[in-house]
Amino acid sequence: MSNLNNLTEFEELYVEFQRKVSVEWNNRLDRLVSGSQATILRSLEEKGPQNASTLAKHLHITPGAVTSLSDKLIINGYAQRKRDSNDRRVVLLEITEQGRELLQQFKIEIKSVIQQFFSGLPDNDINHLIRIYQHVLMNIATKKEAKSE
Repeated sequence: MSNLNNLTEFEELYVEFQRKVSVEWNNRLDRLVSGSQATILRSLEEKGPQNASTLAKHLHITPGAVTSLSDKLIINGYAQRKRDSNDRRVVLLEITEQGRELLQQFKIEIKSVIQQFFSGLPDNDINHLIRIYQHVLMNIATKKEAKSE
C-alpha cells in the first residue's frame, strides 16, 4: 500500500468505519456496561481476582481510573472487593455471578454486532481481514518493541 491515493482512501474509509462502529457499539453495548468495564470483567473472569494496579496495566489506564470503573461495577453488583488471603493489606477485585451473566450477554451482543457488520462477506474475505489485522498488530508490536530497546 505504498500508493499515496490508496493510503488516503484507506484512511478516509477507516475513520468512517471507526465512527460508525463506535456509534453502533455505544447504542447496543453501552446500555449493558462501558467497553472499559467489560474489559475489566473479562480480565477478572479469565485471570481471577486482581488488584487495581494489575488491571490498570492491562487496560493502559491509571489505577485511579480502574477504581472509578470498579466502583460502578460494584454498585451494580457485577464485581466485589475482597482482601487477599495472603496479605490482608491487598484489596482485590473479583467478578460476581451477576457479572459473569452480564459478560455472557455482552459477548452475545458483540458477536451479533460483528455478524451484522460483516454479513454478506464471503469466508475468503473474512480470512483476508483476519490475516491483515494479524499483520498490522505484528507491525504495532514490533514498533513498540523497537521503542523500548
